[in-house]
Formats: sequence, C-alpha cells, structure tokens
Amino acid sequence: MQHPLSFADVQSVKRLAKKLKAAHPELPHGKRLDIAAADLLGLRNFHELNRRFQAVIDQHLDSPGGSNAVAHCLYCDFRFAADLKEDQQQHREIHERIMEVHEITGYRPGTYVEREVLKKEGYAKAKSAAALEDRIGGALLVLRGWFDRSYFSAIKASQWRQHPSFESYVAMMVPYIEELFPELAPSLAQRYGRTPGVIAHGQTNWPLR
Repeated sequence: MQHPLSFADVQSVKRLAKKLKAAHPELPHGKRLDIAAADLLGLRNFHELNRRFQAVIDQHLDSPGGSNAVAHCLYCDFRFAADLKEDQQQHREIHERIMEVHEITGYRPGTYVEREVLKKEGYAKAKSAAALEDRIGGALLVLRGWFDRSYFSAIKASQWRQHPSFESYVAMMVPYIEELFPELAPSLAQRYGRTPGVIAHGQTNWPLR
C-alpha cells in the first residue's frame, strides 16, 4: 500500500473481518482479520496493520528521554506516561477519536497551545486593531479558541455529532461577547444570530448531554 494508514482503513478491515465470518465460520477472528488486512490493504496480516497504524499515531509524540518521562501527543494533546501500557492504550483511544472526526469532517480542534495562540492574537486584534473588520476578526479568533476546546470535550464524550457548528456556537456566545467586546457584539449578532440560554453565562463549553 502507498498511502499512510488512516483510522478509516483500520475500521474497514475490522468490518470485512466480521463479514468473513459467514464465509469462514471455522476461522478464528484473528485469522479473519489477517485475511481482511491482506485483501483490502495488501499487508501480510493484521499485526502488520496494527504496527503501521501505531507508527502513524506515534509520529506525533514529543517524548523526552529518561525514566518517568511524560509523553505529549501534539495531535490529540494527550499527556501520558510513555512506559505504562494503560496510559498507552488510553492515548490510542483518544487519538483514534480525534482521527475519526478529523477524517470525517476535515477538521481537528486545536491543542491547548494552538488555542492559546488563537486567543492571544484574537484579544490583541479585537482590542486594538484600527479597522472594525479586523477587530471582528480578532473576536472570531477568540471564539475559535473557545469553540475548539468545547468541540474537543464533545469528541471525548462521543457527542461531537451533536455539537453545534462554529456559526451556531458564535450565536450562542453572543450574549457573553456583549460584555467582553460590547462594540463588536452587534456585528457578530447580525452575521451569526443571537441564541441565549444554551451556554451558561461565564462558560465557553457547549453543555454535554
């Protein structure tokens, strides 16, 4: 196979392995996974698929050396003890959730550092930019940082499909923006609407169900 493995590739192999049970009921599930990996992706077996997919995940790790080192995934923002199997498994589960959403929607919520950069730049523009449109753009950067944290929480809770779009989220946050950036709130409300009462005052996360 030529392309890097995706979350969808792994799921396709697992689905085919389940279907193969009807044709090969005598084979154990592991063997059917091997056949599916070979048929769909041209790999020797499912072990090779799993190894390659783990490498795709691990390429994002910032892992300092030494004992008791804490690894940090720059993709899913998870921090964990790299030498603990339980932590490794938890990282993979969260990473796969982010990958699934990213592959389906084309969007990955920013990490903590990425969100903080957005908010810092956004606050500066919203407060001091000369042109109104630039100040509005700054407010939207702040909102994007908040949105990404909210969306990330929804992904971890398996509620990302119910999470509002960015446009709907902005409308929900306009009541708060009226206090934070009062001179910009009317323009945001005109563009995105105003939806009070969904996100509690002072909060920035969409409430999980």
